[in-house]
Amino acid sequence: MTHLYSRGIEYALRCLQLMAQNPAIPRTVVELCEEAQLPEHFTRKMLQPLVRAGYLKSNRGPGGGFVFAVPPEEITLKNVVEGIEGKSRKKYCLLGGTAPPPLEQRWSEIWDLSERLLETTTVADLIKGWDGTDRLDAMAEEASVIAMANSEPETDDRGRRYLPRN
Repeated sequence: MTHLYSRGIEYALRCLQLMAQNPAIPRTVVELCEEAQLPEHFTRKMLQPLVRAGYLKSNRGPGGGFVFAVPPEEITLKNVVEGIEGKSRKKYCLLGGTAPPPLEQRWSEIWDLSERLLETTTVADLIKGWDGTDRLDAMAEEASVIAMANSEPETDDRGRRYLPRN
C-alpha cells in the first residue's frame, strides 16, 4: 500500500509529541530517540528542516537541545510535513494511474480529508487523547487511581480487612 507520508515525517512527529509534553525544556536528539525508540542519525536529519523553517531552535552545548521556536499550539501538522518534504505535495494516483474511476475518486476524497486534518491538527493536539482531553492529565489521574487501589486496605482490631469507601 502506498504511504501518505514518509518515515521521516513519522519520526519527526513522534519527537515533536514528546517535546510538546514540556515545550519550554530543551530535549536532545539522544533523549528523544531513546524515549521514542528511533534511530538517532536519521531522526536528527528530520528535525533540522524544522529548525530551518523556524518551528524549532537548536542550541549546542550543555543544557542545549531542540526547543520550540513557535508554540506547539501554532504549528500544524501540515507545517511539519511541508517543513520536511517541501511545499509541493501533489496528489498522486493510488495504483499508479491504473485505478478505475470510482476507486480513484475515493482515493482523491481520502487525500483531501488527510490534507484538511493536517491543516487543522496542531503539534499540541498530539498529546491529547481522542476525546480532546490532555493525555498527561488523564495519565496522572489514572496513576492516582492505581495508587489508591494498591494501597493497604484498612483493618479493625479483630484483623478484618475493610476496603475504603468511595
